[in-house]
Amino acid sequence: MAPRRSLPLGAFPKRHPGARARKQPSQARSQALVASLLEATARILVQDGWDGLTTNRVARKAGVSVGSLYQYFPDKEALVSALIETSADALTQRLVALGPHLADAPVEQVVAAIVETTLAVTREEAALHRSVLLQLPRIGALEFFERLNQRVADVLAEWIALRRRELDVEDPSLAAFVIVTALDAVTDHALLLRPELLDSARLARQLERLVRGCLGLAPRRRRR
Repeated sequence: MAPRRSLPLGAFPKRHPGARARKQPSQARSQALVASLLEATARILVQDGWDGLTTNRVARKAGVSVGSLYQYFPDKEALVSALIETSADALTQRLVALGPHLADAPVEQVVAAIVETTLAVTREEAALHRSVLLQLPRIGALEFFERLNQRVADVLAEWIALRRRELDVEDPSLAAFVIVTALDAVTDHALLLRPELLDSARLARQLERLVRGCLGLAPRRRRR
């Protein structure tokens, strides 16, 4: 239910993306400049990978001087870090926003929505997400992604606690952690190794079974 985070914990230094940015844009013009730099970074990263990404190429594609780029980003690592942070935070906000809409929905609808949204978020801009995933060990993002993961898990845990009479869950926080982490791991690995599964109804059904199991719900009967 959360954005891309399933690489081994030992692969990450203890810092988060964006930490090396020189300054934060405060005015609309500077915000637009940074947005154009990150968009250019995404395009080059998808097309040519890490080795093809340079600050000069990003500046040219964004239509600005490399000096303007260096006001905000000292190197390409900082650019990719900021791209990861921006992308992951936007996706997390979208997932967290599901909470209020599903507060009173039937349990079966909530399970389906969790899985459907997780798969949809993974499929959208899949090429960029895959490129970002491949760069996570290089950039270092453990603490940042832990915070994003926790935001989604907290919303899910609140829902589980509210609907506890309908579920068989001893620890809502632990159940939410397992669900979020498991969905992350499956969708991340599918994106990297078996992308065709992201459009598979079979995978969606299997993930729904996983979520149902974590919530203590009886398995659905197969249609004959």
